[in-house]
Amino acid sequence: MNTIFKYLKGDKNIWVITLLLGILSIVSVFSFIPILVKVKGLSYSFLFFKHFILLALGFVIMFVIHKLPFRVFSKLSKLIFYVAIILLVLTMFVGESVNGADRWLKIPLVPFSFQTSDFAKLALVLYLSKQLVKRRNEFGDLKIVGRHILLPIALTVFLILPSNLSTALIIGMIAFVLMIFAQFPWKWIGLSVGTGVMVFLMLLQIAKYYPQALPRVNTWNNRIENMFTAEENPQEQMQINNSLLAIKNGSFIGKGPGNGELKRYIPEAYADFYFAALVEEGGLVLALVLISLYLMLFYRMIRIALKIQEKNEYAALVVIGIGLIIMFSAIVNMLVCTKLIPVTGQNMPLLSMGGTSAWFTAIALGIVLSASRELETKSSESIVGSSSLQNAVS
Repeated sequence: MNTIFKYLKGDKNIWVITLLLGILSIVSVFSFIPILVKVKGLSYSFLFFKHFILLALGFVIMFVIHKLPFRVFSKLSKLIFYVAIILLVLTMFVGESVNGADRWLKIPLVPFSFQTSDFAKLALVLYLSKQLVKRRNEFGDLKIVGRHILLPIALTVFLILPSNLSTALIIGMIAFVLMIFAQFPWKWIGLSVGTGVMVFLMLLQIAKYYPQALPRVNTWNNRIENMFTAEENPQEQMQINNSLLAIKNGSFIGKGPGNGELKRYIPEAYADFYFAALVEEGGLVLALVLISLYLMLFYRMIRIALKIQEKNEYAALVVIGIGLIIMFSAIVNMLVCTKLIPVTGQNMPLLSMGGTSAWFTAIALGIVLSASRELETKSSESIVGSSSLQNAVS
């Protein structure tokens, strides 16, 4: 193990937790894809090896990214953000539609697509963190903060909003938390939140007369109504009802790997309803283990952010933002499966069969490990420096 960690720098706990989540993903996804095999006519082996290869490539990407100096992400943050905006615009016009939402963009020359919103979340965290640090002495100037901070947030949110309300809300919440951590003036936070709510309500009114402006409004309304209505439509409630039954069927210790029954009747058991399928086969015990792994991962990120804050405030904000991206996605998946919020599409980071979404999670974790590696390097240099000073004095 020590030999391996000679090459894997940064927080060792993050490496171990990520590896454990990857192993759990490989085992569970193979068990959760029977309905995908039936619907698409693909073999278990093809789907399994595709997921395995994508996940393995994700770990390679994570390793490469964590070797980069952290200053690289600061220097490239603006360019990365501009690329994300361009990709979001392209998605609106030429994106692939899945379940009525244009969220995916085809990667040229290879048989893969990716959700541009996954890239946009990370890009905004890198860019916004830089601007919050760089513009601190100009927080009192609305023109400056509006152009460099508030407008980029609004642009990202409203480019994602038409096709993916939940991701747009998550991005808004991440930006809100980062602004609080950066001590951004509350008057501007209140102004931006209030303006965002008003614009959203205006868009809903416009959609009543021009449905093409927000084509998924009816979907949002139906999902909210289905959550609270007493009169259930069995067809529309199939996934969530089977999800709740799967969780109940799992009980305390679960049915065992591969023995889940209701997963066959949850079309998105391998992705958006991953948590329900996991609880059916692993029970409450495995659910608590999974929640603990995510909490430990987030805790390690908070520790890195607190340690590096004095030396590199930008790195601290980026690490917190990435932690929020991962935790919000995991929490939303769990809340959807337990019918605590309306049905929406959010994968479990590193676990769901999300294809290239695992790559963006790997990139994000690589950035965190780069910050952690830099912290370790500076700590080692300070120790060596103090030892040299002591020797000189002696």
